Amino acid sequence: MEVLFNITNLKSLITFVHLAGLAIGLGGAWVLDAFIVKHLHNPISKDKYFTIEFVSKFVLAGLVILWLSGFSFIGYYYLYTPEFLVNQKVWGKLFIVVVLTLNGFLVHRVVLPRVNDSIGRSLADSLSEAEIKKLTVIGVVSFMSWIFPVILGVSKTLNFSVPAIDIIAFYLVVVVAVAIFASILSSRVIGRSGLNNQPEG
Repeated sequence: MEVLFNITNLKSLITFVHLAGLAIGLGGAWVLDAFIVKHLHNPISKDKYFTIEFVSKFVLAGLVILWLSGFSFIGYYYLYTPEFLVNQKVWGKLFIVVVLTLNGFLVHRVVLPRVNDSIGRSLADSLSEAEIKKLTVIGVVSFMSWIFPVILGVSKTLNFSVPAIDIIAFYLVVVVAVAIFASILSSRVIGRSGLNNQPEG
């Protein structure tokens, strides 16, 4: 039993839970984004809304697991390997998870209510261009913020070698650049859709 519950196995358990949280959250977020994009121009039925709401709960569960396992890692480092607390990558990942949490709050307070209000119509028809851009930005932040912790986790060369501020700055630049690109792309798609839907004179 002592072998089973030794310190090394404890870290392995925390790592497994952490990866499970990432997998659940990342998979759920990407499915949610893809589902909304796919049905942007299709009427939102109650079944579709329930699907979106159901998948969003998986994303929330993944986020909760990520926080619990993350604090477990910090506790483990503090008790057994305090030198890892000066690894700047840890604090860079923590910043990204904070952004994920705030973005998740926006998903439940902004995205889901607007999708619910659109039942019976398509999102493209029921939302203004500004609202669609807002949903696009929220989706991009979610998409990129879930994949960044995975990238940081597998990038062992970043351990003890890159300041947290550099990781955060790179993350923010990438997210902003992708959000701007996605926002411009959504405007063009909406514009073309609007032209196609205009009645013939």
